[in-house]
Amino acid sequence: MLNIFTLTYNGCDLLTKLKDSLIPSLNDIDYQWFIKDNASTDNTISIISSWAENKIKLIAYKNNLQNFSEGCNLLFNEASPEDEDYILLLNNDVIFKDSNSIKNMIKIMENDSNVGVVGARLLFTNTENLQHAGVVIDQKMKAPLHFRLNQKSDNNAIKNRMFQAVTGAVLLTKTKYYKNVCKNKDNSVGIDNCFNWGFDDIDLCLAVKYNMEKKIVYYGKSNIYHEDSASLKKMPTNRLFLNHNLNQFRTKWVKRCCFDRELYEKDSNFCLYLK
Repeated sequence: MLNIFTLTYNGCDLLTKLKDSLIPSLNDIDYQWFIKDNASTDNTISIISSWAENKIKLIAYKNNLQNFSEGCNLLFNEASPEDEDYILLLNNDVIFKDSNSIKNMIKIMENDSNVGVVGARLLFTNTENLQHAGVVIDQKMKAPLHFRLNQKSDNNAIKNRMFQAVTGAVLLTKTKYYKNVCKNKDNSVGIDNCFNWGFDDIDLCLAVKYNMEKKIVYYGKSNIYHEDSASLKKMPTNRLFLNHNLNQFRTKWVKRCCFDRELYEKDSNFCLYLK
């Protein structure tokens, strides 16, 4: 079973585009799509309700106060997935331009039990510019960065590689990994909800890699658009949490992670995933 988790706020137009491109990608996949609406004031609720899909589960939340981690953990609890079930974190501002990416990401995990997370190549909408080609960690800033952000995609970008982390915009894992990332103070399991709209996905990946000793793989042949935090742009206060999130990241990981930005920049074949 594939359990898809999407959070949305005043994004009915984005969600409709996502749905139209996502459903063809799920052909022959046993799935449930859980959508948490954070008290939208547009017609998101009515649009989702009109889809009349029993595999699409709407959770209408009372407000827009929960962060990404809290929202995903709520959906995880709602889904109650089995340990071997797949979890796909999926932003509402994503458009699939092919029908094979999700299937191929699943195949990577099916064929290699040492893989704990699979991410995808993402392009800025209607461009060939990279929005995500893996995540590297910069030594000077002591912070994670998107590798090759806004550069033109090329033959190197479509190579499967291992990274320490990938973005949570399109992130595949399994229940048995997700539930062991963090035990939160509110007793929820999953992503560390001390992060507020930033680096929560990085923390998830680092926990899977270093605490569970699993590989984080970037799938390079995907053809997926990502507008990049479209909902958060409607709520710019998230920038106020940047220092908090950086401090949280540095406290947890700066002594354990590898500062690898230069390694990837110097060698286009560094950490290729060939299996």
